[in-house]
Amino acid sequence: MAVETELTEVMDAIYFAAHQKDGWQSCLGLISRISGGETAQLLILNKEGDQLVAGYQSHPHVAADSSGNEIAPRLCHARHEVGNGLVELTVQRPSEDGEFTPVEKQLIKDLMPHIARAIRQEGASRLLNDRQAAVQRQKQGALLLLDGQQNVVFLSSEAERLLLLTATVTLVAGRLRLGQRRKQAELDELIRRCFESKATGMVNLNESDQIASRILVSTVQPRDSRLFQSHGLVAVFIVSGQGEQCTEEDVISQWLGLTESESRIASLIAQGRRPAEIASDIALSVHTVRHHIKNIYRKTGAHSQSQLTAIVLNLPV
Repeated sequence: MAVETELTEVMDAIYFAAHQKDGWQSCLGLISRISGGETAQLLILNKEGDQLVAGYQSHPHVAADSSGNEIAPRLCHARHEVGNGLVELTVQRPSEDGEFTPVEKQLIKDLMPHIARAIRQEGASRLLNDRQAAVQRQKQGALLLLDGQQNVVFLSSEAERLLLLTATVTLVAGRLRLGQRRKQAELDELIRRCFESKATGMVNLNESDQIASRILVSTVQPRDSRLFQSHGLVAVFIVSGQGEQCTEEDVISQWLGLTESESRIASLIAQGRRPAEIASDIALSVHTVRHHIKNIYRKTGAHSQSQLTAIVLNLPV
């Protein structure tokens, strides 16, 4: 059975799996070893458990007897909820090694919350990268990121420039501050909601201020009190009053971190258009449109066209 050093090794592997080449494959190999298994498979499923989102496996192995016939292996299954989906871990070993013991089964079960947490962090990191890339494509690239204690942990160069030009929005001791007390209370409440669950919202500022006219707030990763006090991440966009009015597709791109093509497709889906119709409208193949839709679902957390429509229609304009 696993000793303390092995458990430490597998915990490190779980939380660094997303950041290393073949990280999950190596991690599953370690899990197999410390739990008395031979191979392991990790599946990420939708909430209903009937659709595969992603899958990883340690080195493949098929047990066979001396006649070359496959032998049904001993299996140990564990499941855990993660966001709007499920994580399923299966560890297997040859039949002749016997059933998994209660201690081995409990070890595998105890690892599941850590695996689920690592996958949530992986998803949040991917979403953040997508949104940062989208912001860099926008003229209004004034982005700040707040941790779970509302401290500014990232400040784009455009945000820094705008803060120097206006007194409407400032940074005080590493925190975002508005010039009006009522607007500050409104912003604080919006940020609180975004930390509690996935949400978006907007605070209108002084209309006469051409430097900063709106504050857009969106959840990157909700706060999880089971981790640590500063856990959680919220994106704040300072929108300038200068320049041309944003189109609907600009708003979709800015809020959801979508590319120009993805934003256009998301807008058409919200209008009730089907993939074949969208492909005809924008001169793309249906296959390409479906590929874009898959990426849109991943970035927005939607699992259906109706969910995506609701997200798009509820964006502040």
